[in-house]
Parts: sequence; C-alpha cells; structure tokens
Amino acid sequence: MSAHFLNVLWVALMVATVLTWLIGKAGHSGAAAVVGILVIAAIKGWMIIQDFMALRRVTLLWRALVLGWLILVLALILLAYWLGLK
Repeated sequence: MSAHFLNVLWVALMVATVLTWLIGKAGHSGAAAVVGILVIAAIKGWMIIQDFMALRRVTLLWRALVLGWLILVLALILLAYWLGLK
C-alpha cells in the first residue's frame, strides 16, 4: 500500500468527519440525519478496517468478524435512537 494512497484515504476520512460535524452544526435532526451520519460512520469504519487495520488481504472470516462487529454496533445505535423516539 503506497503512502500516497493512505494520504488520500486519510483526507477522505477527514472530509467525512467534517461532513458529519456540519450536519450536526447545521441543526439537522431526525431520522434522515441520524441515518446519514451512521452511513458515513459505516463507510469510514469500512475504510479503516480495510486499509489502516490491514484486513484487505486477510481471510474472509476475519473481515466478516470485524465488519460484522461494525454493523452490529451501528445497528444497535440506530435501534437505540428509534426506541428513544417512542
């Protein structure tokens, strides 16, 4: 993995972080904002898992375990938000 690729990936992660901050700063609320922020978090998590944790070239089992953990955590956050609306 080249340093240039990782630098571009890092910039993309920073842009995604600023985007989620802007969504919150603008006062957006509701299900669309929460889902949008969680989708951005999922994409960021996937990028970190694949490249910074170096799981891109490991067996499917390891990637599935770590990505499954990420999806589970994000789903639980979404569930907690949904239950909080009641």
